[in-house]
Amino acid sequence: MTVIERKRSADVVAGSSSTPANMAPVLHRAPPCFWAVLDGESLNFVYLSASLHTFLGSDRTTALFSQSLFDYIHPEEAHHARRDLASTFATKSFVGSSI
Repeated sequence: MTVIERKRSADVVAGSSSTPANMAPVLHRAPPCFWAVLDGESLNFVYLSASLHTFLGSDRTTALFSQSLFDYIHPEEAHHARRDLASTFATKSFVGSSI
C-alpha cells in the first residue's frame, strides 16, 4: 500500500469526506494469509498455499520450491534464526531471542 493509499485509508477511518468511497472496502478486507510447509532439515519449501500463487504469480511461487527459508534471512542473522528455530522445535514455544 502506498503512502497515499494509507493516508486515504486513515481518512476513511477518521470519517473524512475527501476520501473516495471505493477505498472503504480496503479497510474491511482481511490481509492475505499464506501457508508454507518446510522440509524439517533443510527448511526448503515443499508446499505453498494457493493464496501465495495468487499473490506472487505462478513463476515466482514455483521458484520458491528450490529455495530454503534461510535464503531470505540475512547471513549475519542466520545463526540467531537457526538457534531460535531449534529452540522452537525443542520447547514447542514460539518465543525467540532478542537481538
